[in-house]
This record gives sequence, C-alpha cells and structure tokens, in this order.
Amino acid sequence: MLIWILKETERGKMRKYGFKLFSSNLRTAPELIGECAGYAADRDDMFIELMVVPDCTEDDLRVLKKQIGGVEVRIHAPHNDMGFDAGNAELERQNKTVLSMSQKAADIFAAKTIVVHAGCGRGREYVEETARQFKSFDDKRIVVENLPCAASNGDILHGTTPDEIKYIMRESGCGFCFDFSHAICAAVGLKLDVEDQLKGFYNLKPDVYHMCDGDFAGDIDSHMHFGDGNYPLKRFLETLTDENAYITMETGKGISQHNDLWVKDYDYLKSLSVN
Repeated sequence: MLIWILKETERGKMRKYGFKLFSSNLRTAPELIGECAGYAADRDDMFIELMVVPDCTEDDLRVLKKQIGGVEVRIHAPHNDMGFDAGNAELERQNKTVLSMSQKAADIFAAKTIVVHAGCGRGREYVEETARQFKSFDDKRIVVENLPCAASNGDILHGTTPDEIKYIMRESGCGFCFDFSHAICAAVGLKLDVEDQLKGFYNLKPDVYHMCDGDFAGDIDSHMHFGDGNYPLKRFLETLTDENAYITMETGKGISQHNDLWVKDYDYLKSLSVN
C-alpha cells in the first residue's frame, strides 16, 4: 500500500506548459481561443495564462470561461503601458481599479495566481512603493513578476534583481513569477552576473515561470520562439524550474490567429525530455 501511494504521489508531479491568451482575443483572434483550449484540454500537462486587458468586461470573462471550458487558467494583470504602475503612489486608486477585473477573472476561473508586474522607476523609493501597494491589494493570489531594465515603451523599471523582488515579497506577502528573459535582459543591462541573477531568482521559490528564447548576451526581451535563440533552455528546465512548475510560453510577437507555432513551442520543450 505504501509503495502504491508513493507511486501515485510521484505520478502527480509534472511540469505544466501554458499558452498565453489575451481577453482581447475574443475580437482580435476568435479562433485562437478555441484552438488553444481544445489542444490543452487533451493534455494533462497544459494550462492557459489569460492576460486581462483594461477594456475587458465581466461578460467577456464569462464568454471566455465557456470557450476555455475546464482547462486550468492562471491570470496575468495589465502592466505599465496598460495604465497600471504600482511604483507610482499617485496611481494607487487607478491601479486598484485596473487590477480589480483581473481579480474578478481569478474568481471566475478559480485561478490560483495573478501575475502582476513590479512597476516603473528605479531606486529604493519605487520598490518600497510597489511593496506598499501590493500589500494594500490584500490578495494572496498575486505573484510579482521580475522585470527587465526598461519596457518596450521606454519606461524605466524596477523589480530587476532578486533582492528587489525578495523585498516586495517579504513586505507584501505576495508570491513570485520568474521570467527568465527578463532576468537575463536585466542582468546584461545592469552589468550583473547573469548566472548569479538566475540562481537568485530561482531561490525565491517561484509560483509561476515565464519562458521564451532569446539572446543570452542581449538586454532586449525579444520573445523568440523556442529554438530561434541561444538560451540554454534544457538547462533552465532541469536546474532552474521545479518538477511541478507552471511554465507560460511567452513566445512570438503580434497577434497570432492560430496556435500552430505555439504547438511547436510546446513540442520543443517536451522534446527536451525533462519530465
């Protein structure tokens, strides 16, 4: 009996890989939602991470719930270029309003995590403000995501080092989303040791991971499809993710209309034979 229980426990541990959908795909790529949901539903090692954009409504969420069905969903909240910046004290009320729809989405989908970016500005005062606001959100599902040095729109960002993320976690009680590309880009941009940064983030015991391919010596988050860059992905999976990790595949730019390239990304990670 004990042997059977141990086997069942071991069988339950597996890395899960997630498609990244946006609530706006209801209008921009309606076929994509069904394709991703159908593909994920047929596999026990897949989930969907849903980015809830600011114009999303509760009606949108309920339509998405019907289309996604019983597939496990994790939530991603809007970030700096969508009107959310926890590093700005003047935006606190707006931040809570923007975040509220992501919290509603987490309720509807019974999501265990809501990924939230750290915020804009570089310096201790900005990190402290983010920690203060995260604590005021009072939601244990929130996990803070580490960021690169600058956003695509030019905003300077914090949450770029393990120490900053650790502080936000300690002061607010939130969890952690480990983005590999953000960590590499930040380390290169700040002229820090990349390996030390990666290990430091992993030691914070992430709840969720974000992964794409890219240039290991570059400071630009390029969201390459797997195999198009030079990230040591197999080593990342084997040494810097847990055996029951949730890994969102943040590959490709622009609005995908179909899931074919993402299926190739999923197959690529599976081919690395980690599980």
